Amino acid sequence: MPSAGDNYVVKVKPSHIDWGEYRNPTNREPIEGESYVKIPSQYARKYEIRRGDLFTAHFANGYPSMQIKAAGNGPYENGVQYAKQFEGIGRGACKAFTPWYQSCGVVVGDQIKVEFTSSNEIVFSKL
Repeated sequence: MPSAGDNYVVKVKPSHIDWGEYRNPTNREPIEGESYVKIPSQYARKYEIRRGDLFTAHFANGYPSMQIKAAGNGPYENGVQYAKQFEGIGRGACKAFTPWYQSCGVVVGDQIKVEFTSSNEIVFSKL
């Protein structure tokens, strides 16, 4: 699990802010408004962020906190399925970050800092 002070920065790509349009179009229709925050493989391993881990997300710009989970099929090693993204929980999970991205005016090429303040709390900031 992550520790207070652990962090990483991710550069926003088109799929991060418009995932519903970039997902595999052969298994479902595109869905507008889906997004996520990437967890690069090296940080998933380093901080032991596993698929299904739950966190409280806080936002540097004052956007309301919310519960999120680590999700996706990241690297699978030694019986551990690491996560590849943060998303919401439950119905509409892939739409949880979209309002925050919009509140910050995030566009492709921006950078997002992901900073752990404890083993289960994270602050997200647009740099």
